[in-house]
Amino acid sequence: MPGEQLARAWGLTRQALAPAADRGEVFAVKVSNRLYYPSSFLGMDRETVATVCRALGDLGSSEKLMFWLRDHGALAGKSVAAALEAGIPVARVKRLAGAWARERGARFGAGHAAA
Repeated sequence: MPGEQLARAWGLTRQALAPAADRGEVFAVKVSNRLYYPSSFLGMDRETVATVCRALGDLGSSEKLMFWLRDHGALAGKSVAAALEAGIPVARVKRLAGAWARERGARFGAGHAAA
């Protein structure tokens, strides 16, 4: 979804998404020179999205998107958004995100714990 739509849903300006992305709290995928955010972010609160995104470290946007979209056995065969909606704790998703990132060689910022 376009940044304007996500920003509106979260009560932000579109410009506020760039600093959030710089902090690793969200990510976007560039398509035809435009940035698009995962639509699964829409039904979630900002802090939950930020917690999971930060746990993915410095992975590329496409790797982060794959983590968010695929069904994970560790999440009862659900995607991240579906698992959280079903009541799986954010801490469990965060641990999985950290493990996913470490397996792919992600680095994490100073003071950041992946798990």
